[in-house]
Amino acid sequence: MKRLGLFLLLITQVLFSADAPVPASKAEFVYPDFSQCYEKNRQSVVYFGKTRAVAISEKQAIAYSKEKPSVPYVRYDYFSNLYLFDSPKPLIPMKLKATSELKMGEWLASMTDNSLVAVNASKMGNGANDFFEFGGVGEVNSIVGGLCCEMYGLGIGDKFFIGSEALGRFIEGKSASFQELGVRVVDGNESVVVDFVDPNFKDAKLKAGDKITLLNGKKVSNVTEFADALKTFQDLTKVSAQIQRDNAWIEENILAPKPVKKVEPKKAHVPEVKKESYLQMKGFKFDNDLRIKEIARNSFAEQSGLKVGDRLMQVDELPVQRVQEADAYMAKARNKEMSLLFDREDFQFFVTLNR
Repeated sequence: MKRLGLFLLLITQVLFSADAPVPASKAEFVYPDFSQCYEKNRQSVVYFGKTRAVAISEKQAIAYSKEKPSVPYVRYDYFSNLYLFDSPKPLIPMKLKATSELKMGEWLASMTDNSLVAVNASKMGNGANDFFEFGGVGEVNSIVGGLCCEMYGLGIGDKFFIGSEALGRFIEGKSASFQELGVRVVDGNESVVVDFVDPNFKDAKLKAGDKITLLNGKKVSNVTEFADALKTFQDLTKVSAQIQRDNAWIEENILAPKPVKKVEPKKAHVPEVKKESYLQMKGFKFDNDLRIKEIARNSFAEQSGLKVGDRLMQVDELPVQRVQEADAYMAKARNKEMSLLFDREDFQFFVTLNR
């Protein structure tokens, strides 16, 4: 009876285990579908020469490039490497979306006219170019946007993009960089404000946060007026600016001192000393036909019984027609006994020379 009871228990366990639900496998992750945004936005990608750009109005497009484009452009910013182009034909523009609405981890698309890469927002922050970072790799001058199909920024390659706010300021001319000052300025309240100083520009006179209202006594209320005023002073060595810094007003020359060009003293002309050939050192002087025209006193040539008019014909087995040929051969044949064949009035003889 015990064996029968155990058998029935086992049968019951098997039946119950057969009816037990099987644990569901983990659901596979599905990327957001950006295909509609891709088809819509690829029409906003245009080219100026070989430079790919993104249309931001019906007449203008913006691009990032470390190399100067081969075609004319409207505006350039040397800090951010941004270029603005005018288009001769109507464009289909992108709508910029504020990066303040961007959330960490939000799925984005990096799109061009022929590529689509799904990425996600991984780091947000402001710097010299208002760079933002995403997880993944995008192309240069790609449209970085979300499922709303609007543009958070312009891809600059690798995993970075320039935010829409910085793009907007550049497009509208409300920010500009000045290489001669080493700074970027933006529109302020009836002034311009320095918002970035190039750390590699050691002689920069301005500081981040400086508020400038006057240049050489001329009022500057915005970036355009600042740039126009600076152009009129470009030939001067001093541009005096009225600056509000740390709640105090100061006046300072904002141009960095130009390096003093070091004047090297003129070197006296020293006539070039013509180097003697090996045969000349042995007392020979030849004319263009390799005939001896002069023999130095007490030289090897004199001691060998040679005379003016004797003609050098060959060195060892090498026929020669120029002194340079003989010297070149001798330069390679060091520590060697050589035979010089001379001709004197149709009589030929050898002279032995130890090199």
